[in-house]
Formats: sequence, C-alpha cells, structure tokens
Amino acid sequence: MSSTVLSQYDKLFLACNQWNMLDEKIKTGTIEKEEALDLLKKYEVEILKAVKDTKFPMVSRNDWEFPLKKFTKITYRDGGNDYKLKDYDYFQGSNSKGHPAHDIFILDDNKDLLDDSTLKPVDVVSMSSGYIVAIDTSWRPGSRLRGGLYVKVYDIINRGIFYYSHLSKVTVRPGDMMNAGDKIGEVGRTGRKAILKDGKTHLHISFLKSVNGYPTPEDIIEDLRKSELKVNK
Repeated sequence: MSSTVLSQYDKLFLACNQWNMLDEKIKTGTIEKEEALDLLKKYEVEILKAVKDTKFPMVSRNDWEFPLKKFTKITYRDGGNDYKLKDYDYFQGSNSKGHPAHDIFILDDNKDLLDDSTLKPVDVVSMSSGYIVAIDTSWRPGSRLRGGLYVKVYDIINRGIFYYSHLSKVTVRPGDMMNAGDKIGEVGRTGRKAILKDGKTHLHISFLKSVNGYPTPEDIIEDLRKSELKVNK
C-alpha cells in the first residue's frame, strides 16, 4: 500500500483551508468555544511548522505597509480613537462586542465605492507578510453578519491575525502567501450596518496577537500612522 507524502506547501495549503472552514463555524456560532480554540491552536502550529522550509518574506513590524493604496485622501473614525475593547471575545463570531479595530474612510461622498477624485476603486493590501487563513466572499445584502466580505491574514513573523473587512471585492484565497503590500481586495460597504444608507465606504482593520493560541486584540493605530507616512512621502 502506497502513502502520499505531503510537501510543506501542501501542508500549508491544507492548514489554511482547515482554518477557513473553522472560521466559518466561529462566525456563524456553530461550534463551541473550547473546540474552536483547540482547533485554532492546532492549525497555527501546523502552519508554523510547515513554513520553516519554505521561502517566506520576512517582514518585521517596522516594515508593515499601509493597508490602502491608490487613494486620494483618508480619514480615521473619531480621529483614530475608535479602538474599544469593551467585552470583546474572538469566539463570539459575528456577534462580538466592542470595536477593537480602526475604521479608515476613503473619499467617496456619493458612495459608489470609487475614490471621488480618481473615479477608481481603492485597493486593500496586506500590511504584513503572511498566509490567507480565512475569507468571506458569500456575503450579500440582507445578511445579518457584520463583517461583510473580509480577509484574514496570519502574520507568521509577528504571530497574529490581521482582519480586513467591509470589502467590496476579495481577490485572494485561503493558502495564498502574502508579502507586505500585496493586494487582497478593494474597499467597500459590505456588512450588516455598513451597507445601510448612512454607512460610509471604509476599511475596518484589526490585529489580534496570538497569546497561547488565543486571538487577543492589540491597538495598531501607531503602526497605521507610521505606515501612512511612507505613503505620503
């Protein structure tokens, strides 16, 4: 009887796609927290083991890229003071409380999802290097899920999850390797509240540090402002 030996890349692809299936269960509340945490730890370890023998871009935190490209102007919700932990828990899925993130608005007064000056979409790019571990491309108006179309990138070097949501388009798949600055989608207004009449075209971004496998929010406003300066040079 012959057995198939998986390459490191196959193992990475498998772990990322298993993570993506787990993410769907967490989002929709169809898995218990303890089981979800155990699986999350398992897939993280598998990715870290598999990546050791691959050619992976080593991007430090000092070299993170600003998450938007091809924009005329951006503003932060509440001037960047919108990060609020409250009773947030990653395993509450789409019903999570608080706002341990930052919302970055683009110039789109008529809400056609295009930059009012360039008349083109604004790209969302990966701030760090990493692997795509979860996406949502199925959200449609009428859904009660909050995040809309989104992408999650597991940052190998900094051991955490980047979450980019309310996208109008997702251009990556689970298992894709990202370098800092690689496009993952376009800014939009998808999601339960973002799609409403008073919703604004923006990117919701957060970083969750892995603490013993538990995704723990970390405020990245200083990282955002620092990387934004590079764009404006």
